[in-house]
Amino acid sequence: MKPYYRAPCACLELDFVRDTLFGPVAQRVECHVQLAALNLQGSPALRLHIDPPLPDKLDRAHSVAFEWDGRSYHGVVRDHAKCGDGGMNLVLELQ
Repeated sequence: MKPYYRAPCACLELDFVRDTLFGPVAQRVECHVQLAALNLQGSPALRLHIDPPLPDKLDRAHSVAFEWDGRSYHGVVRDHAKCGDGGMNLVLELQ
């Protein structure tokens, strides 16, 4: 059996934008996140695993920005899925 390792968790402030009937709405939430680098069809991407409790309406985000380890990241949400542990995965195509 292959061992399962979880990435270290970081407490981050996520700035995200979601569309509503009245236009885009920006929100900021603080949550515990695990980050993993991805290659999304040749483009740099990140997988963010957000630990529960999940912030309200984060699953409706179309873009996310945050600072981690002294660098700024921002990207477009390409996929999101709820996980069995009560968390959620977001796949961000970095811009």
